[in-house]
Amino acid sequence: MQETNDIYRALSENEILHEQLNFVDRLGLPDAWICAGYIRSLIWGLTLTEEQDIDVVFYDATDTSEATEKQYEALLKSWQPLPWSVKNQVRMHQKNGFLPYQSTCDAIAHFPETVTAIAAKLTDGQFQLYLAYGASDLQTRTIRPTPLFSKGLPHHTIFQKRVADKGWDKRHDLQIVNQF
Repeated sequence: MQETNDIYRALSENEILHEQLNFVDRLGLPDAWICAGYIRSLIWGLTLTEEQDIDVVFYDATDTSEATEKQYEALLKSWQPLPWSVKNQVRMHQKNGFLPYQSTCDAIAHFPETVTAIAAKLTDGQFQLYLAYGASDLQTRTIRPTPLFSKGLPHHTIFQKRVADKGWDKRHDLQIVNQF
């Protein structure tokens, strides 16, 4: 529980993240969060790199168009010229062949690694943090597959490819665990 409190405090007091969350809130998207690698990097004290983006996810069954997502990205970039990536989670289940997600948090819980299944948002000006699998792996810098990507399951190869593609297997400050 202390790990969660520490992460909550660090993120809720991060002025840059708070400004970005305000921008996302201004979009008025339903169930919108900043998530994944960007939040993980903030916790680990890493800076935004050219290969990284600020992942914004939301859940809107009324408009699943990629063109709409690109419009939101352009608007965010006009407010803050950073590499924003906006994705409606209503259709993202198709990427890995899962059943449709029921909410943004359900989609986040289907991300491949526990340390990526994290998100933050503002609700009525109040900071909210979602940790689908808790804070322990974030604190210990442990890269572990989420349950649907566990060793022995068909999607485990996706987890293994991400570990290799991101170079996590070559970093000495990370511990890679191939089973959940």
